[in-house]
Amino acid sequence: MSGLGPARALPVVALGLAGVLYASWLIGPLLNPAFGLFDGYASELAARDQPYHLVFGLSDLVVGALASATGVALARRARGWARWAWWGLIAFGVATALDGTVSSMDCAPTTGGRCARLAELGELSWRHQGHSVSSSVALAGGVVSLLALLVAQRGRGAPFRWGLAVAAVLLVGTAGTLVDVAHPDVAPGVWQRVQLLGLSGWLVYAGVVAAVGRDSGS
Repeated sequence: MSGLGPARALPVVALGLAGVLYASWLIGPLLNPAFGLFDGYASELAARDQPYHLVFGLSDLVVGALASATGVALARRARGWARWAWWGLIAFGVATALDGTVSSMDCAPTTGGRCARLAELGELSWRHQGHSVSSSVALAGGVVSLLALLVAQRGRGAPFRWGLAVAAVLLVGTAGTLVDVAHPDVAPGVWQRVQLLGLSGWLVYAGVVAAVGRDSGS
């Protein structure tokens, strides 16, 4: 990165850090042994009744701030598909920041029978009920951004192929997560972890494209 000026290096640093922090669920079993690495949904680690929930909520807040700020800076000078990519990054950032703060969950439905019953009855707070909305917006922003980056990078060899690999992980994880939602008794959360790895990969990929891709701002 020594050949990059500050304006090009900053997206790599900011989005690279965001990608790492977005994988904070990997330390979930260490801080909250009630959750195995693939038990439940990762967002339940930030539920307000869980130990160390502030660690995971703060992680989402920092990821959201980094993604939003970087997206705003890049969108100002972008054109065409690249602009859609950075607007998607902004949407992801805002929604992720809300995930860890305003719309964090009240409790963890997959580990608490009482929480699951209250969720079915609709007796949890508006913050808890709004979590699915903010999470869906975050995912949609990430998917839109990645697809727009792929269009902007088409025909560029290695950058395009790396983007396709990240997209494959994200789309497979998303499809599996939809199956999890339809059949929650079958290993809930496993495919979501694949989806989250895809989103972390997208953040890192977006930072690299912003730094070295000639189409990232055109």
